Amino acid sequence: MNTFTLPFTPSRIRPAILIAILGLFALVFGFGEGLKPRQFWSDEIGNPVYEHIIPRQFGDWTELPGRGAAVVNPVQAEMLNKIYSETVSRIYVNRQSGRVLMFSLAYGKDQSTDTQLHTPEMCYPSQGFRVESEQLHDIAMPGGQMPIKRLWTSTNQRAEPLTYFVRNGDYITTKGSLDRNLARLGVAIRGYKVDGLLVRVSEVSRRDDTFAFQDAFLRDLIAAMPPSDRFKLIGKLALERP
Repeated sequence: MNTFTLPFTPSRIRPAILIAILGLFALVFGFGEGLKPRQFWSDEIGNPVYEHIIPRQFGDWTELPGRGAAVVNPVQAEMLNKIYSETVSRIYVNRQSGRVLMFSLAYGKDQSTDTQLHTPEMCYPSQGFRVESEQLHDIAMPGGQMPIKRLWTSTNQRAEPLTYFVRNGDYITTKGSLDRNLARLGVAIRGYKVDGLLVRVSEVSRRDDTFAFQDAFLRDLIAAMPPSDRFKLIGKLALERP
């Protein structure tokens, strides 16, 4: 049987070479430790409190007070506390049409670990919803086209088409895990632990124009916000930083 032998034995390594090897290992370890992010991206953007940032009334939209509990939250309460730093749930009514739209926001200050945002197609089925279709789409924002995702979900009792987008650091990462990992790396190189934001709007409806209705809400919401707050919601697409 063939055996593999080292070209040297530890006892034959000269002390100076051994010291050099150990020094190299220490240097590599120290370099890796030095690259570990020490600050949170949320600190960089001013530690946003989205409950205050998201306007309760804008354009043709106004909040229905006390109705936020009606928003379906497909993540269990104990998981909400583990994954997210803040959640916001509201019901808005459009004063022109009388139609009602559900708004939900989830923010995680530290998305650099294995605790990640739960996207609707992952967690809606846990509440008995079927995801009947999903489609990527772009809507115009101040800094360009923003990728969003549209899902048609339903139960035996209701249809709930929804739209959502995800931001990590500076970037909108709705398209998937590759974009999220690249955003995480880009923020880490700058010395920060990446954050994560998921914004979802939905309507209990089977209308053909429901996604256009949701797009209009998102555009009106962003347009109504000061530029510094837009940045906390859509990153570089806001054009201006706080």
